[in-house]
Amino acid sequence: MTGAAMQRIDGGRVLPCADRTVIERGTVVLDGDRIAWVGSTDALPREYADVASIDASGLTVLPGLIDAHMHISFGEARSEEELSIHTPMAYRAIRASVDAARVLRAGVTTACDPGGPQGIATAVRDAIEAGLVEGPRMSAAGRQITTQQGIGDTLPRWLGPVSSAFGLLVHGADEIVQEIRDEVKDGVDLIKIAGSGPGTAEFGAFTLAELRAAVEEAHRLARPITIHARSRQSVADAVEAGFDWIMHASYMDDATLERVIERDIPLVPAFTLLVNSLEAGAGVLPTSGADAIRRELDAAVAILTKAVSGGATLIAGSESGFAVTPYGQWHTRDAELYVELLGMNDHDALLCLTRNAARATPRHGADVGVLAPGRFADVLLVDGRPDEDIRVLADRSRLRAVLKGGEPVALAEGDADRPRPRLSFERTRIYTNAPFERSEPT
Repeated sequence: MTGAAMQRIDGGRVLPCADRTVIERGTVVLDGDRIAWVGSTDALPREYADVASIDASGLTVLPGLIDAHMHISFGEARSEEELSIHTPMAYRAIRASVDAARVLRAGVTTACDPGGPQGIATAVRDAIEAGLVEGPRMSAAGRQITTQQGIGDTLPRWLGPVSSAFGLLVHGADEIVQEIRDEVKDGVDLIKIAGSGPGTAEFGAFTLAELRAAVEEAHRLARPITIHARSRQSVADAVEAGFDWIMHASYMDDATLERVIERDIPLVPAFTLLVNSLEAGAGVLPTSGADAIRRELDAAVAILTKAVSGGATLIAGSESGFAVTPYGQWHTRDAELYVELLGMNDHDALLCLTRNAARATPRHGADVGVLAPGRFADVLLVDGRPDEDIRVLADRSRLRAVLKGGEPVALAEGDADRPRPRLSFERTRIYTNAPFERSEPT
């Protein structure tokens, strides 16, 4: 909060996260909601000598984490019907405001919601900024712009476009441009295109000309634009069209990867949803679905290992919001998987959760992700060394303090963190589990 007293965080092992720098005994000076100074404790300027001090000895001090791919309106959905049809918008918004607080208590002080229904993400963003509810600083997209082949149009065609769905069906470049204008009027921070569908390895949902029209209009209206692109063609076209960052890129080919690296287009793989779905087991995921996910994961690991070795920019995003990625639990796992599956250094994986991820949070990107003068005073105190073992961040018991804008966040879990009952409209409406067969008379 602006105007709060100055304070120092002293004696901790400071990771500014602008690069791999480690200050073994450092100090971070906070002036209200901003950082005033960062450096070695021994080099503290005299002007800060009398500032109240927080002892961080034995702890690691780092920036608040950033989740660049989180759907705050999805409510931990278990089915397409649950996600897109049944739950009323008013209930979704209230539920999302509670879930936002769960995210913040996990150490995520900034997040990007790349697409959801009916302005829920922008409303939660604004409620957080107004101090009505707790949550991370949010950048929000509107509905994901899709064709019949994109992930935003997964319901049967005879139902027609459903206003409660997270996707908005368009027909051609003119409708794409009109939807972008509508979303900008509604106050979005970014535009999201559903550039490929589920399970497609080859073709994209849009033509290259349509994607170029989307990028041109978004940039004309001063909004960055991102794309869900798993298929080979959708990634290649996204690069040519000039998207600001690309989500997934599972089936990207070598030639496209070269252009991604040349143009420094960040990639947000969102491995967590794939890996969690597989680990959840047969009781959660049908065998056919598991086989498709394994194929995609194998393809993604192969090309993104090359991306890491080639110097591509990776960003961590958990895709929290589904039943296999509950809020407050999985926000750091993508970075863990970059180490485990892609051979990334732990400190570089931490940068994917901080400095790099700031690039995908346009509302606050210039002010978060790094401990540096002038940035927001979003700070974590952690028992452990996440630059040497990124898995430390997943252990909530090691999270000793979270400061957002210099103000401490209450970390104690309350009723909102416990499993809540699922109401009838949050579930797929199954009449019966099996047919009731008539038996032969005896």
